[in-house]
Amino acid sequence: PFALSNYLYGVTSIRFWPYLFGTMLGFTPGTIAYVFTGEIGKSLTLDSATAEPWYVYAGVLALLSGFIKIVADVSTGIIEKVQEEDDV
Repeated sequence: PFALSNYLYGVTSIRFWPYLFGTMLGFTPGTIAYVFTGEIGKSLTLDSATAEPWYVYAGVLALLSGFIKIVADVSTGIIEKVQEEDDV
């Protein structure tokens, strides 16, 4: 799906730098979540003396998920507000 969306962004009036920074900002929370989930899986499956109890990882994952949800909601609100201003 990225090839099609990248092509469509290329034919729009979106400038390169705002697109790059928006993409970086948008992908960062998901990337952090994937890395952290992998770290949890590694810690829980390997015998490691430094591993925390499972509920510590579950709590951090829940907090991270909540943070991502809040960021997504705020971003959606900002985008809708900008679109409403453009329509007026």
